[in-house]
Amino acid sequence: MARVSRKKQNLPTPAVDTPIRRWKTALYVRLSVEDNGKGSDSIENQTTLLEDYIASRSYLEKTALFVDNGYTGTDFLRPEFNRMMEAVKMGIVDCIVVKDLSRLGRNYIETSQFIEKVCPFFDLRFISVNDSFDTATVTSEGHLSASLSNIVNDFYAKDISRKVTTALQAKMERGDYIGNYAPYGYRKDPENKNHLLIDPETAPIVVQIFQWRAEGVSYMGINKKLNDAGILSPSQLKRERGVETNFNKKDRVILWNKHMITEILQNIVYIGHLAQKKGSQCLYGGIPYHITSEDEWIIAKNTHEPLLSEELFEKVQEINRAAVERTRANSGKYDHLPKAKNIYGKKFVCAECGAIMKLQRSISTKKDKVYFTFKCPTYAEHGTRGCSDVKIRKQDLDDAVFSFIKSQMEVFLDMEKTLHSLLAMKKVMVKQDNTVQEIRTLRQKLAQKQSLLSGMYVDLKEGLLSDAEYSHHKEIVMEDIRAIERNLSELEAPKNQTEEQITGEMKWKQMIRRFHDATEISEEMADAFIETMKIHEDGTLEIKLSYMDEFAALTKTCEKIRKEVA
Repeated sequence: MARVSRKKQNLPTPAVDTPIRRWKTALYVRLSVEDNGKGSDSIENQTTLLEDYIASRSYLEKTALFVDNGYTGTDFLRPEFNRMMEAVKMGIVDCIVVKDLSRLGRNYIETSQFIEKVCPFFDLRFISVNDSFDTATVTSEGHLSASLSNIVNDFYAKDISRKVTTALQAKMERGDYIGNYAPYGYRKDPENKNHLLIDPETAPIVVQIFQWRAEGVSYMGINKKLNDAGILSPSQLKRERGVETNFNKKDRVILWNKHMITEILQNIVYIGHLAQKKGSQCLYGGIPYHITSEDEWIIAKNTHEPLLSEELFEKVQEINRAAVERTRANSGKYDHLPKAKNIYGKKFVCAECGAIMKLQRSISTKKDKVYFTFKCPTYAEHGTRGCSDVKIRKQDLDDAVFSFIKSQMEVFLDMEKTLHSLLAMKKVMVKQDNTVQEIRTLRQKLAQKQSLLSGMYVDLKEGLLSDAEYSHHKEIVMEDIRAIERNLSELEAPKNQTEEQITGEMKWKQMIRRFHDATEISEEMADAFIETMKIHEDGTLEIKLSYMDEFAALTKTCEKIRKEVA
């Protein structure tokens, strides 16, 4: 009796019309400062691993790469992660791939909540390559494994935090200096990085600053004397010495300012003592970074050679306290007059120097009226040495911004009507051609090839095919499958591209629905629409709205469809 092949007897045939879902995939890569880019966790290695992973899986289509370099995994306050989640909310991304769960995060509660709550809510697929975890196929055992991994990652992060905090606390208490850079006027001891030595180049400048203050020179007066003499500010000096910090990356020269002078004049480091732990955080205790009060500082006395006498230091502190008292006595004098809030925040900057524009209140001569003006703080402090006299009346700015946003709303509404009209015309054309039938035929062929491949594997296991025969025929069938998938991708691409480009429209539509009837600019409206604003010396405003890339893509889509239906 002839033997019946099991490959036709037991294997169910998949539904021929079932569409192959192509996941719009974001690759997410994270590297904390502690990881330091070493080994397999480097940015390059993570990216290569993820790209190789999706390259071998035709159902994963790379949409974007998001990289958070130098951000901790103990919370989700990371710029690129948040940008990725915006793309998820807009439908641009529906799958996220990471190297392992620790790259997503090391906080057990937040990471588990993301996988178990956020992903299902957004119909978001999440894949952790090294953990073999995939929300699309995970079992209860897989969820347990992921939960255990998250707990381990969380414990690891908090254990490291506890050990580092304890070690730093002990160092500060015994008088070791733990700052990244020595205070202005000092340098680090080359034989002991936790000990300070006097810097012969800058120490005399510190002494001169204290002497000027003791003579009654104001903070701004000291600023002017130092800048007029061409003495490099602490930030500028670091840059000249090849040390780059977050404060000296700007192209322009960084001048002395009131903040620098105030900090020097209050620091007990110049009389031989250390005041540390002025800022603190505690991961294992769940306490975020915050500025500490003076009673929380760790004071260690006589840790290094002083630059000043205690008499001079105390005299300056008395002058500083008297200045504070005078300011307090005058505060509140004009509280009865109107006040205004800067609704643009850090988004509004001077185009000439990059400083955040400052909203200033001016009082009339009769003390009965107020005027609000945005001014460049660099010019206000340093004059033409620092920047140009860039300014604009608040009311003029508000009117200009509101008018610009309203005009863009109208442009969008017109474009939306045009787009939907073009899409309707295109839909009629699609029905008239044979693209739908071609896609259906290709899916049938793909299902047949995949069924054939499964049957060949069964024959290999039962000894009906040798390894060489299986490899030879498998390669032929796989080549056919790849060719079919390429054809399918080309046929389905126009539809997918149109859907993805319209996601920008959806975000704009939400904002217009919310603010279309507004009669003036508000903080909520500015926050929703404005990405950045710059003002030039001649008063020209440069406004970049949020989601303008999507807006441009929508315009391009309209033009493309217009040509297709012409």
